Amino acid sequence: MPGIAFPSALITALRLLLGALFIMSGGEKFLDLKFFALVIAEYQILPSQLIPAAALLLSLCEMLCGIMLLLNLYSRISASVMLGLMAIFIAAITNNVMRGLEHDCGCMEFLSQWYGMQEEVGIGTIVRDIVFFILLLPIALFGSNRIPWKKQQE
Repeated sequence: MPGIAFPSALITALRLLLGALFIMSGGEKFLDLKFFALVIAEYQILPSQLIPAAALLLSLCEMLCGIMLLLNLYSRISASVMLGLMAIFIAAITNNVMRGLEHDCGCMEFLSQWYGMQEEVGIGTIVRDIVFFILLLPIALFGSNRIPWKKQQE
């Protein structure tokens, strides 16, 4: 994008931070798919037949995008996929807040285990996901779309 520049050190820091976060978040969901499927069911958005597949796909996608961000492997594409997921998460949480449904967010259980932070759906989780969305934008716009260990063709 002409006229806008982001320091590569900032892009790298965002990639590493968000990559690690998404690996941890997706990994814990993948390790307990039954629990994550129950959380997805609490949102009351998907038909019950799709919930196990959604649990598997969301957790794998989150882990894969996190790994790709850490490795700087097609980081723009990975960040763009995560932007799409963040938009879906924001919409789902907002939908449940507006409907008055209270339940576990299912976002980052390690926060509650390690730091005692509750992960209930609410304004806080919406704001947090909007912050993640904003932090992903520079990577999606200015990150790399190459394989870092492959020599560039001239």
